[in-house]
Parts: sequence; C-alpha cells; structure tokens
Amino acid sequence: MKFDKLGKLSLRELPSLIHFGPKGYHFVLSTLEDLEVRDCLKLTASFSIDSQEFVHCETKESMANLISLQLGSFPELSCIWNGSNHCINLHYLEIIKITGCGKLTYLFSEFTARTLEHLKLLYIRNCFSLEHLIEEVEKVDEIDVSNMKNHYPLFWPKLETVDIRKCKNLKYLCSSTLAQGLPNLESIKIEDCPRLIQVFNMEKNKDGFGLENHCWPALRTLRIVNCQILEYVFTNTLSRGFLLLESVYLKNCPQLKVFSPTEERDVIGDHILLNVSCLRDLSVSNCPQFSCFIVQAQLMEVLVLNNMGNSRQLLNVDLPVLNEDCIVVGNQEEVFQVQDGCSFSSIKKLYLRNLFEVQILWKDVGQVVTLENLTTLKLSDCKKLRYIFSPTMARSLSDLVDLFIEGCEEIEQLILAKDQVSSSSSNGDIGLQPISFPNLTKITITKCENLKSLFPFGSVPVLPKLESLIVKRNFKLEQVFKLENEVEVEAEEEMKFDKLEWLTLEELPSLIHFCPKGCHFVLPALIELKVSDCPKLTTGFFIDSQEFMHCKTKTPQLVEEDVIEESATVSNAIFNKNICWSRRGRGFSESQLPHIT
Repeated sequence: MKFDKLGKLSLRELPSLIHFGPKGYHFVLSTLEDLEVRDCLKLTASFSIDSQEFVHCETKESMANLISLQLGSFPELSCIWNGSNHCINLHYLEIIKITGCGKLTYLFSEFTARTLEHLKLLYIRNCFSLEHLIEEVEKVDEIDVSNMKNHYPLFWPKLETVDIRKCKNLKYLCSSTLAQGLPNLESIKIEDCPRLIQVFNMEKNKDGFGLENHCWPALRTLRIVNCQILEYVFTNTLSRGFLLLESVYLKNCPQLKVFSPTEERDVIGDHILLNVSCLRDLSVSNCPQFSCFIVQAQLMEVLVLNNMGNSRQLLNVDLPVLNEDCIVVGNQEEVFQVQDGCSFSSIKKLYLRNLFEVQILWKDVGQVVTLENLTTLKLSDCKKLRYIFSPTMARSLSDLVDLFIEGCEEIEQLILAKDQVSSSSSNGDIGLQPISFPNLTKITITKCENLKSLFPFGSVPVLPKLESLIVKRNFKLEQVFKLENEVEVEAEEEMKFDKLEWLTLEELPSLIHFCPKGCHFVLPALIELKVSDCPKLTTGFFIDSQEFMHCKTKTPQLVEEDVIEESATVSNAIFNKNICWSRRGRGFSESQLPHIT
C-alpha cells in the first residue's frame, strides 16, 4: 500500500497501538518528510525492509525525502532499521530526536550513517542501552572500505548541534573519522553519561584510517557534565582550531584532563596556550584532574573556576610570563596575568571556589586593572588568597552588585591600604576620590578567619545601594567600616543607608565597631536585624519615633558626659547583646530595642 502524497505522519499518546496497520500489508511512504512517534508504549515495529508492520522500503529511495525523524517514549524499540541497511538512503534527513528508547544500542549502520549529508541536529535523551551512534561491524568488505574512504570528506558536513543526555551506557559517539568531517559543528552538549570514555573514539579505525589532526572551526558551545570516566575531550585537535568558541561548561568530570598528552598545540613551557578570541563564558567545576592551560580571551564575560586541578601532581608548576594579558585556567598561584589590564574589562561575573593554591588574583597590585563591568564576585575556600583589590582597582568597580566571600582564611582586608602598595605603582592613587561602591547591593562575608576590616570609610557614601549585609564567623574582624585616616572625626557624622533591609552580625568575637567612632548610621529601610555572639561590640542599636533604626558607637567622651542628651541616647541603646528584630512583627529581640524620641 502506497501513500504517494503523505508528507507528515505523527503518532502521539496511543498507549494501545501495537501495529501501524494490518498484518500482511506493505506500507510505502516514499514522500514522507516528517515522521514523529511518541508515547506509543506497545508499538514494537521499526523501519524495516521486510517487516509488514511499519514502513516498507523497497528501494534505496524509499525514505529519501525524510527531513525530520522524532521517536519518543518507545521502550520496546531495539533498532530503527532492520534488514539490508544498504537500501536505506537518508540523504535529506536534517533532524533526529530520539528520547526514551531504552533498548536501542545504536542508531545507524555504517552505510546509513554515510548518507546523512544534510544532518543538522542530533538530539538524544534517556536511551539507557545506547553505546554508540553507529553500529560497529567486525567484517567489512574491501569494496565497502574503498567506498567509505571516498565518502570521507563529506561525512556529516552540515551537522551543527549534538545534544545527548542521560545515556548511561554511551561509550563514545563514533570513530575519529567522523570528528574530522564536522566543519559546521557549532554545539556539543553531553550530560549524565557516566560510561563515556571519549567523545570520539580515537583508536585506529578498522577501515584503515590513522589518527589525523582535526579541528572544529565553527564550534561555539561545549558543555560536558557528569561524565565520570571521561579523560579527554580534545585529542589530536589543534588549539588554533577554536576560532569561534564562545562558551565552555565542564562540570563533575573527576577524570577529565581535557587535552591529550600527545596534543599538537601552541605550548608555552609545559602549558597549553589557547587563543580563543571569541570566548565569553568559561566554567570548570569539580574537575580535580583538570589540565592547566592559558587563555587569551579579551571578550570574557563569565569566569567560573571551582575545585579544579587540586591533584598534587598538578600543583606548584611554574607559569610562564607572557607579554599579553591572559587567564590561567587551573589551580595555580595567580589567576590573571596582567600587562595593561584592558583585556579583563569585559568580565561581568567571576566565581572562584576551592582553589587551594591561589594566592593572588593579580600579581602586581600596582598594575592598572579595570573591572568596570564586573557585577558579581564570589570567592569561596581559596585558602591562600591574601587580598582582592588594590585601591585603584577598587575604584573601577562601579557596576559591582553582588560580593560573596567565604572561607578565604588568609585575607586580612579586602582592599589594600595605600601604604601596602609600592611607591612606584601607588602614584596613580594619589588625589583620587575616596573609594565607594555605587551599585553594590548584596554583601556576604563568612569564615574569613584573619579578616580585620571590610571597607574604608570616607567622606562620601561608601555603599549607597546596599540592601543586604551578612557578616558571620570572621573571628578576627574588629571593624566593618574603617576610617581611611586613623584620626577620629571631631563632630558627629551622620550617614544614611537608605536601601539596607537585612543586617546580620553573627559569631564575631573580636568585633568592636560596626560603625566607626564618632559616626551615626541611620537605617530607615531596615526590615531585619540579627546580632549574636559579638561580646566586644561597642556599637549600639535603637529606634526613633519614625521607626528608623539607628546605630552609634560608644566613645570614652560620651560615657563620661551622661548629662549630654546625645550621650543619654547612646547609653539607652543595646550593646553587645543578642538581637533578633524584625520590622514585620514576626521576629523578636532578646532585649527589646529602645525607642528614642
């Protein structure tokens, strides 16, 4: 039975369907362009040469017009094509989406795969038995080998996207000959494939091909997640072959080294140098065996380095000094190598976590590094990190919104003092306006054992847009805000934090001042205040008639002059006691905050 005009066939949510048609009938769909079968749990048929159950292909051209193939929730499907695979020609096929086909072990025969000259999208989900895309055949006819060599330059030349997830038995996609024929490949995404050994099988091919260099000049996106035994992504790939690469995301790959030791690449000393001029997003997380490499990427916007390269054999390796700005992708002493600093001005988000060897972000604190586009900075468990910003660099952080620092035990202060910057490099700081962070909204600083103060306090608002300030378990912290000069202000200076809604000070045994001596903070928008385990705190809190929170710090002068009205105000405030207060009425305080009229 022929359907000469049928262009689209869609079978969806037919749980009782077993056969496409009556047994004994052959169905020829030579004009079919779009085929979709989804949620037909009992359907057991496949594309077949001699099956009477689904699609009958009498010639090589029987399926030649198929453009899109989608199979979903097809648990009994063990193969897509049966019979003589020589007869299956899928020359125009562009889209393949296979999901929930738990018994499939491969998708195509060698011969069928070589007709996929127009394939653009390969999308696979939840095919738990899938081991590779192309069937492996032990014995291949010599004539067929010759034909394969002739087809080699055209092997999937239009493929743009590979997206494979939750295929727990997948070992590799296919042989290296395919990797050499992907000139338009733009995106590779592979997730939750715990038995993936290689993206492409780089062993010598059975058809006689040796290992040759290949590159993917159109590659823009690389994403590899939860591939527990994968060691190499790029084997025999030239580092100069990623001219358009924009995004790299690698996570939870404990054996991943990325580059093969036999890699032909640009090498500086023992390190791989990648000139990826279009790279914008780079994220490497939980890859402890990760190979260190050096990136020159002037358009970088997001950089995430988390728990990578912490194996002993990868540590304490001397890095080369280059003549250009670059980023060291690895667990090394220095993250950024700076020459003029301009190459990092595009960075918007910077996350560094569990990099136990990182001591400095920028080696020479006097170098002019501008980060005017940085909005988010998160540093966690960088145990040896000593400081973050020089004064000049801090003044460039006009767009910083979110600052999170946790477990950086060696940091004593976030911003170096002027006297800690070499005289030759501090000249640029002289005469500049005081440091402020005009857009900083959220600050969280926890478990920095040697931190003594957070921010310098000058004559201008330091944090005019601050909404949340959380400071916990910094055992040597003495001051949150520190006067830029050590001389106390003579007249009381009032400073408003108009946006501050959440303030937490917890487990700070050395904290003496929240606000500097002689200063008076007004927090009109405060919603919640938590203060606990701060036994030395001399800053008191009270509420005025407008329900605005105030805080002041005791001074010896005010303690003696109790007759002065202002001293009475301070003496009524709550000092060094636990406070849990909420404007919303749902909270409480261990000592009720006083109201001062």
